[in-house]
Amino acid sequence: MTIAVPDALGLAGEDVRGVLALARSAVGGVRFEVRPEQIELHTASPHSRETRLACGVALLNVRLALQGHGIRPLVTLLPGPSANDAAAAVRLGGYQEPSPDVLALLHALRSNRRTWTTFPDLASWRGLLSRAAEVERAWLHVRDDAELVLCTFNQGAAAEIRAGQAMQRVVLTAGTVGMTVSPALDPVSLSALRADLRPCLGNTLVPQVVLRLGTG
Repeated sequence: MTIAVPDALGLAGEDVRGVLALARSAVGGVRFEVRPEQIELHTASPHSRETRLACGVALLNVRLALQGHGIRPLVTLLPGPSANDAAAAVRLGGYQEPSPDVLALLHALRSNRRTWTTFPDLASWRGLLSRAAEVERAWLHVRDDAELVLCTFNQGAAAEIRAGQAMQRVVLTAGTVGMTVSPALDPVSLSALRADLRPCLGNTLVPQVVLRLGTG
């Protein structure tokens, strides 16, 4: 049986259902609550660093899906009791036609198709992916030609959600040019990573995720 989804943010329930379906792409551990004035994202219990990163991924997906409908999302991280202690709340921030960049990211999210079969030159992919991270107020440090470290400018729950959004934007941006970026499968000690990178990052950047680069 299909459960009805209420209207929200000026969208009909069926459109909201599509937004949530896209938001859930390859994301687990995130629960959505839909209200007429906002869409809330809640992390699964326990509220771990991993669930907050997943919430960030889902949040970026929600933002892109809403932008595809011409809605400018207004996001509040950790809004507190006003949003039932959600990890994030998304409200209507106005209307705006989706940009070509947004449409390209949506295509990568929906289809996961690659359009290039050759590796872009080093300077090109570094700039492209670094700018994607910076859009989400994060920083991408290149350790070598196939390993990237996503950093935030502070630490804590909000920074981890922000890191999840940045990671997803980097992954989708890579997909638009035929590259694959994915989190490192082997466990990473963040404390050891911070110590290793301190000579080049200083104390202003906090490593959050190690990403591996490949070709599609």
